[in-house]
Amino acid sequence: MAPPQLLRGLSAPFAGLVAVVVVAAWFVVWATSDMMMALMGVPIFPPRLLDLALFFALLVVMMVAMMLPSALPMMIAFRGLTRLDAGRPVRPADDIASTLFVIPYFLVWGCFAVVALLGLVGLGFVGTMAGPVGRFLAFVPGITLLVAGAWQVTRTKEVCLSHCASPMGFVMRHWRSGRLGAFRMGLRHSMYCIGCCWLFMIVLFVAGAMSLAWMGGVSLMIFVEKLGVRPLLVSRAIGVLLIALGSLAAVGTILAM
Repeated sequence: MAPPQLLRGLSAPFAGLVAVVVVAAWFVVWATSDMMMALMGVPIFPPRLLDLALFFALLVVMMVAMMLPSALPMMIAFRGLTRLDAGRPVRPADDIASTLFVIPYFLVWGCFAVVALLGLVGLGFVGTMAGPVGRFLAFVPGITLLVAGAWQVTRTKEVCLSHCASPMGFVMRHWRSGRLGAFRMGLRHSMYCIGCCWLFMIVLFVAGAMSLAWMGGVSLMIFVEKLGVRPLLVSRAIGVLLIALGSLAAVGTILAM
């Protein structure tokens, strides 16, 4: 069953709940944007536990806002299979197992976002770019977009996308029984998703400067790519778009010098 079919099978109450969660997450991201930028300015070493915990929590909320729509078909596919016994839907869906499948997805994405963003801040790729070094770093956004565009045609991207864009195929291929198995499947799903989309996030942090407009654009690209409607063609088209944006950014930087 393709992702669009899975989404069409959503009940109205569940779809409404998901919409409320996504809208609430976007609101929190908007309301805490200044706090996020302030936390990014806090010295990384030595790290303060409270700052890191708050930073992680805000990034997890950001991942929910951006990634929940695109991850929803996979979650629906998993929940549907928990109803089966000998191939027939004979019992209620296991909501606890479904929750354990979902939780690691956002926790792993949150961890990745913390490590990536703090690493980029530490390297000077995010933040104020001034002086001779700043003139070189001004090319980093354009280079990041070009690299992200090139990543779209790699074999690794293709393999990871094939798992993410085929929820039923993933769930059936990697099925593990029990609630611990659900957690392990959620971890595996998160790994494929990061392999598929990690450079989208780097683009957001470096070229998008964490703006809500870029968050929305990246979220839309991920969602469209994972709908499963000719995913490789869509992925290549997104790659062309990213390379075009990177080229424009590089030319703009040269002209501004």
